[in-house]
Amino acid sequence: MKKLISLTIIASLIFSCDKQQPKNVLKMDNERIIEKKVDSLLLKMTLNEKVGQMLNIGLPSILKGDYWDERDSAEFDEKKFQKFIVDYGVGSIHNTPQYLAGRGEWYKIVKKIQDASLKNTRLGIPVLYGIDNIHGANYIKGSVLFPHQIALAATWNRELSATNGEITSYESRAASLPWNFNPNIDVAINPLWGRISESFGEDPYLISEMGVAYLKGSQGENLQNIESSAVCLKHFIGYGAGRNGKDRANAIIPENSLRQYFIPPFKKAIDEGAVSVMISSNAVNGIPCHINKHYITDILKGELGFKGVVISDFSDVEFLIEAHEVTTSKREATKMAVNAGLDMLMNPYDIDVVDYIVEMVENNEISMERIDDAVTRILNLKFHLNLFNKPYNNPKDFPDFGSEKHIAANYNSAAEAITLLKNNKAVLPLEKGKKILVTGYAANSMNLLNGAWSRTFLGQDTKYNDPSKLTILKAIEKEVGAKNVTYVEGTNYTEDINTSKAVSQAKNADYIVVCIGELPATEKPSDINELDLPKAQQELVKKLAIYKKPIILVMVQGRPRIIREIEPLADGILMGYYPGQEGGRAISDVLFGHINPSGKLPYTYPKYSGNAVTYYHKKADIRDVNWGYDGFYTQFEFGHGLSYTSFEYSNFVIEQDTLSGDEALKISVSIKNTGNREGKEVVQLYLKDLVASVAPDSKRLIRFEKINLQPNETKTIEFTIQSADLKFIGMDNTWTVEEGEFELQIGGNPKELFKKQFYYKE
Repeated sequence: MKKLISLTIIASLIFSCDKQQPKNVLKMDNERIIEKKVDSLLLKMTLNEKVGQMLNIGLPSILKGDYWDERDSAEFDEKKFQKFIVDYGVGSIHNTPQYLAGRGEWYKIVKKIQDASLKNTRLGIPVLYGIDNIHGANYIKGSVLFPHQIALAATWNRELSATNGEITSYESRAASLPWNFNPNIDVAINPLWGRISESFGEDPYLISEMGVAYLKGSQGENLQNIESSAVCLKHFIGYGAGRNGKDRANAIIPENSLRQYFIPPFKKAIDEGAVSVMISSNAVNGIPCHINKHYITDILKGELGFKGVVISDFSDVEFLIEAHEVTTSKREATKMAVNAGLDMLMNPYDIDVVDYIVEMVENNEISMERIDDAVTRILNLKFHLNLFNKPYNNPKDFPDFGSEKHIAANYNSAAEAITLLKNNKAVLPLEKGKKILVTGYAANSMNLLNGAWSRTFLGQDTKYNDPSKLTILKAIEKEVGAKNVTYVEGTNYTEDINTSKAVSQAKNADYIVVCIGELPATEKPSDINELDLPKAQQELVKKLAIYKKPIILVMVQGRPRIIREIEPLADGILMGYYPGQEGGRAISDVLFGHINPSGKLPYTYPKYSGNAVTYYHKKADIRDVNWGYDGFYTQFEFGHGLSYTSFEYSNFVIEQDTLSGDEALKISVSIKNTGNREGKEVVQLYLKDLVASVAPDSKRLIRFEKINLQPNETKTIEFTIQSADLKFIGMDNTWTVEEGEFELQIGGNPKELFKKQFYYKE
């Protein structure tokens, strides 16, 4: 009997092991199958066919009319179509038809292209279609428009980031668009940079965590699900560090800073399976990133072990000539970029680069090995996306497109992003039954809530706005009734419209809600010359303050704008960022207390335009005019954000006072909700190296966790750190850790951190 029981247990264990195997086994088998398919296909390809795969064109290049013509339908130019798709067999296409297409229209567009690629070319290789779905599937009619990434970063909620990625992928795939030029994991160290709104902020660790969560939501289980789409990390590298804060501006980044701050988000995402990377349009230390072999081949493909596709940004081969002035020849620019390690060239208008590359391979100016490397990566991605078997999708197979479920997820993201920066005398939440004046540039605009990349590139066109969505004004009116709300526009972005009227109406108001905002824009159109909020909008606030009525400032903007002079006049301040389609509703719900705000700033909010300093600065950076160290002039610090409840931290415990070698160090802290309502808190853990051979940062975020607490509820949060968390880039430009004292700082707001020290011993 005992023997029978033993055999049964053994059989059960074997069966259990078999049940656990398929996931990894299938993944390994699938990789081997794809590798064989790629190798087999590569052997059959001519040089011209290989190089054709390396070209990414813009969709309008094969439509009737000029590239930038406005259209209301996608009509193919059959001559151009034959040349690009069939004769040259282009590997990839991007961009929109220059109007807002529905998923059914997208299906027809992609189907025609893919059918021609599969049936009318010699080897039947499908096209890889990419799109800038930056905050949701923003170029597909009827999709949800999520908050921009800077708002998503303010949630400090990995789960929300993953959900954003998952839904964006789902709705993109509903339109047969399998490749998304997102997420943006640039480290945005200069708030003048307009594309900070598309980033996860200034901190490498927060960027890494939120970026990887988005990636996992998008790509699912190794792209095996038809609802999953390939991400394209951007921009490698240093795009968010332009010396003058302008788009595509040269950055000055020493090697140690590059490795300390800018590479880690890319490394983390690549380790987690990112399948493509877009190169930055700017130059670093005077060398354009698109021809920087050290960055692309040595670091990205070498040190980081990246096996995916490396693609250029829009028309950046030509940019090497026009802006960077490193050559006068497009042929030479193409050669430089390909030899640096570029696999795919986004050459939107024409096909000339293919001819250049073929000629240069034949002349031994570009090696066949380099071409085979590029094409292997491209084919590998196409097989992983299953494009050979399913190059397009029936929109009817995606019933949740634009669904109430997706809208609810969008609302949750916007609601958790909103950051309460100031709340004097608990002016918020607002009392109902009071008279409210609503004014300001952002008060009644969906375009400002949505920001750029919203149906159109800049997001400024009003004709595509969804009339069912609520602006801040309309949401407030719905909440308290139109009879209790007076609306006066006040100003536009830069000019006064009727501030005097707003001031006169303020006499009868109990509350004044001033919605200031920034013009939706991206890339070069987002460049500004000063960080200050435009004067007209500041003057509106100043003039409204004469009545001493409670002023609530609602900021709808992609980056921090200087409000030093008007901040003291506001009793309450909400940062809305670019919260997307549900932003008006979410902001109103925060104003009236239906939502307890839980956002935390993902960047340092400066007080002066000339003193924008990241929180992880060096001590010498903040030396003041009196030779002290009080020169960190912030309006609000990184990680700052208030709540309608209160949290008490206690029992901050470090398991031991010494960390040795590769041991783990456990840290715990208890957080109690001491207020009278449910709330979410972001527990932030920072590390400070007290003395190091390279000047240490003031502190570095190394862990965080967002928790929900009921009134009087207490939770204990535990973190574990190791020596790897203590490392910095040393004088030899490699990661190192030195013996000595370190300080851990923990809390929910940067000015209320609890501190304990420990010693690291090798």
